[in-house]
Amino acid sequence: MNADNQLEYADNPEFNQTIDEEIGDIVIYGEKLSASYILYELKYETYRIAFTDYLDRKFEDLQERTFDDYPPLIAFNYRSAMRGPGSNDSVRKFLHLKDAWEGAINILNALVFGEIRAKSITLKSAQVYHSGNPNMHFNSKIIRTDELKQRLENVRAIINYSAASSLGLTCEKHVSPSLLDNLYSLQDNRNHFSHSATPTKEQAEVELKVVMPIVNKVLEELQFMENITFLRFELFDTKCRFETFRGHHLNKDFDNINVDSAKLGYVMTNLGQVVFARWNDEFFSVSPFLHYLNDTSGYETYLCFYKGKKNGKYCYEPIKMRNEITFDHLQARFDTELQELVNLMVP
Repeated sequence: MNADNQLEYADNPEFNQTIDEEIGDIVIYGEKLSASYILYELKYETYRIAFTDYLDRKFEDLQERTFDDYPPLIAFNYRSAMRGPGSNDSVRKFLHLKDAWEGAINILNALVFGEIRAKSITLKSAQVYHSGNPNMHFNSKIIRTDELKQRLENVRAIINYSAASSLGLTCEKHVSPSLLDNLYSLQDNRNHFSHSATPTKEQAEVELKVVMPIVNKVLEELQFMENITFLRFELFDTKCRFETFRGHHLNKDFDNINVDSAKLGYVMTNLGQVVFARWNDEFFSVSPFLHYLNDTSGYETYLCFYKGKKNGKYCYEPIKMRNEITFDHLQARFDTELQELVNLMVP
């Protein structure tokens, strides 16, 4: 905008294009003129109102796609914030939004490490920011960190290294620096409160004004998540049968998916015990950073994210719940999976 807070025509090419495509060229004495530019110059207020309506429609569309197509750690929590029983309560709304953006951090962490392990990519010379030092190598403590800001730094370091080394990781092509900056900013904002304290209504209302615009930017930058599905392999006949984790609903959902023969053996390992990410045509395990929990009724499955390692055990928090759980029968496997990453990343 200019000094008078007037919209700048050149700042809105996507909106301008929608007008031009709808109206078509305006031809006067053989000269083709842009309908959007004419509207902007001659009827600015109409242009401004139309632009506001365009942004509202665009946001509503993004919101629906987030509810339906983003991974549950994001979709379930975001829908709870915007349309859940507590959406009119500023404290509950803020806490659900926090869960949504922290879900995004945990998803990114799982995806990036999962891709490295699946492709056996060596990152021993990669450098990561840790404890105020920007030039540290990865170690096992950093890889299994329970600090969300450090998880963001880990993702950033891996993506930077991929770009500098021309590794061509899928995550490098989609996870932008601004997405990581915005998530870091949201986590900074959350840290205004103690981790154990719940904000007051007044605090939450103030914080919501700050975080909502950033959350909206994050959701826009996460649109590549529509192309990612989290899966649990169940059986193989002519196709692979998977339980899928997608969108805000937690009901058990199954799908039969064709898996390329080159990936079939990889996907069929550890029957029913591994969460995979399907990103376009690629499959990779996101264990031990994501797992799942069946509810006692048998109707729902909860995606679980890795909280940290305590007393020698990997602890997880299931979506919809706030209690930590462990999967004792899988601890040895989790250790093996983490060690595979350590072997690839620690000098």
